[in-house]
Amino acid sequence: METISVDTMKAVRAHGYGGADVLSFEDAPLTNPGEGEVLIRVRAAGVNPVDWKLRAGYFSDYISPTMPFVPGRDVSGVVEAVGSGVTRFVQGEHVFGNALGAYAQYAVAKEGDLAHKPLTVDHVHAAAVPLAALTAWQALFEVAGLQEHERILIHGAA
Repeated sequence: METISVDTMKAVRAHGYGGADVLSFEDAPLTNPGEGEVLIRVRAAGVNPVDWKLRAGYFSDYISPTMPFVPGRDVSGVVEAVGSGVTRFVQGEHVFGNALGAYAQYAVAKEGDLAHKPLTVDHVHAAAVPLAALTAWQALFEVAGLQEHERILIHGAA
């Protein structure tokens, strides 16, 4: 197993907008969790269309990350450290959710963007859930206005 210093980690980073050729696997600074944040040792990261669209610059009018940046949002891993004010998670717990820079050995997430990983789900499958689940939630509750105790029938869900 590769060891890293306390200041760096391995990460996939984009050095500009473009295709896959702008990505490099390299050393990157390790970020400590701030107030209300959790540092996760990444076990798996999900890959979504939004990741390559951000890398390609399609959202540059709305989101302009500081270059170089670590792509990836969907993550599953183990809590390495917690920032001040974090109450739901402790070091060593298995979590999944939405984090910044998931394509790295470590990623930082807001406490509210994480959940405990179910014991029956491995890290690879858990990392595939966050964005897809959030999209479905938003469609049902924020767009369609589904309320508690209402029912909905979904045909051919995909």
